[in-house]
Amino acid sequence: MERVEEFKVGDWVRVRPTLTTAVHGLGSVTPGSIDIVYCIRPDNGLLLELSYLPNPWHCEPEEVEHVEPFRIGDRVCVKRSVAEPRYAWGGETHHSVGRIIEIESDGLLIIEIPNRPVPWQADPSDIEKVEDFKRWKVSPGDAEVLSGFEVGDWARSKPSVGTRPSYDWLSIGKESLAVVHSVQDSGYLELACCFRKGKLKTHHTDIEKVSRLKIGQHVRFRAGLQEPRWGWRGAQRDSQGVIISVDSDGELRVTFFGVSGLWRGDPSDFEIEPTFEVGEWVRMTDNSSVWKSIGPGSIGVVQGIVYEEDIWAGNISVCFCGEQERWVGPSAHLEKVNKLTNGQRVRVKASVTHPRFGWSGHIHSSIGVISAIDADGKLRIFTPSGSKSWMLDPFEVEVVEQEELRIGDWVRVKPSVSNPTHHWGDVTNSSMGVVHRIVDDGLWVAFCFLERLWLCKNWEMERVRPFVVGDKVKIKTGLVSPRWGWGMETHTSKGQVVGVDANGKLRIKFQWREGKPWIGDPADIVHDETENPKPES
Repeated sequence: MERVEEFKVGDWVRVRPTLTTAVHGLGSVTPGSIDIVYCIRPDNGLLLELSYLPNPWHCEPEEVEHVEPFRIGDRVCVKRSVAEPRYAWGGETHHSVGRIIEIESDGLLIIEIPNRPVPWQADPSDIEKVEDFKRWKVSPGDAEVLSGFEVGDWARSKPSVGTRPSYDWLSIGKESLAVVHSVQDSGYLELACCFRKGKLKTHHTDIEKVSRLKIGQHVRFRAGLQEPRWGWRGAQRDSQGVIISVDSDGELRVTFFGVSGLWRGDPSDFEIEPTFEVGEWVRMTDNSSVWKSIGPGSIGVVQGIVYEEDIWAGNISVCFCGEQERWVGPSAHLEKVNKLTNGQRVRVKASVTHPRFGWSGHIHSSIGVISAIDADGKLRIFTPSGSKSWMLDPFEVEVVEQEELRIGDWVRVKPSVSNPTHHWGDVTNSSMGVVHRIVDDGLWVAFCFLERLWLCKNWEMERVRPFVVGDKVKIKTGLVSPRWGWGMETHTSKGQVVGVDANGKLRIKFQWREGKPWIGDPADIVHDETENPKPES
């Protein structure tokens, strides 16, 4: 056999993004990192002097790939996919463009950015060349001054503009609303008003966006309005109506209760009448009265608005969990709440002694996943440990927040999981592995004692503290036999991690021992808190 790809000193390379394990160990190396070949060993192995490592990293040629090099003079910026670069921002943004003025031997880029007193250093993995902007149809410098307005947006004069808005905005009144008709490259906009012929021209810095009025919204006349733009025409100050149509210049057609025909109006004469939409989740306010099994705090789903002889008196129809009859009452007794969704993890509130539909073999500490939601909000819960169908009232549960797992996280099976979806195999609750792949709710985890990745559901796993090079460690108390034997070590042995593979396998240098490092399963090892206290989260 012979190698099909050759490297030489000075080549720019990338650690293959799909790399999960390395012949000589990954250690603290991040797949996808970019660097310059520092040395080629007699056995054709490579040494990379990554900018964030104290010592060169030994790897095999198959573990890296060629990339286009950076050169002094290149105009660059931070990749859009990088939220936080390895070397912290210093007032820059993704739109900041600089020029490479120096490249250090380990690939670290020294970048000169206009209006910055000192150069900025950056990991090459976080940087891209500005030529890529040509595919976005906009230069980085222009990205800062785009108006942010689109045709169809509603706008009004900014309060900070004072009494002298740009151009002739003053002629239509500072409280007036307009609709964006066109957007020009120069930053100027053309606006359309329902009561003005022709278009109004203004600069985008003089106006601000406002929420547009929509068909179906309930409206009432604005407080303090002396007279609508085209007169009252049968409407009253306390009249309430529903928007039937909205023209491209913002003009409204409203149907008022007790007023025949459609009423023409200026949008600046109205304000939205607070109400609830069908399907919204609501909660009974604390001052609400008890109705059947429903009382303050109860959660239900809005079914509609109740009219009496074509007049809305403010009543709403709500379907509450466990009641066949719909509740009808004033909207003032309801408030919006966040809607629960399938896939959320929940548990019964500590304040709930007896759930409406029973425990079904579960307890307060049981955590389940919402698998279905009925029209009245009733929750159907799935738990790995439960064999019975578990139903809960949404009022009785609280959401269990869990930070999303990511590739590279160290994990283990939660203690509450007694039978994983895809079975245990050789894995146990104490096994510690590393997330290798994520697809929807499925995780593929690498364990040091398995040749293949282990498949599970993300809600079955929990994040654990990882081991990193330099950690002070000791043998776990009560361990009967380490996975790969004791060697010369005992329960009193203490050492330091000198290597960590991508599957979690540890290499430990124990005190007073010479020779090769001790190979261990992370499940057999614990951090020595007397030497390296647990970092604050």
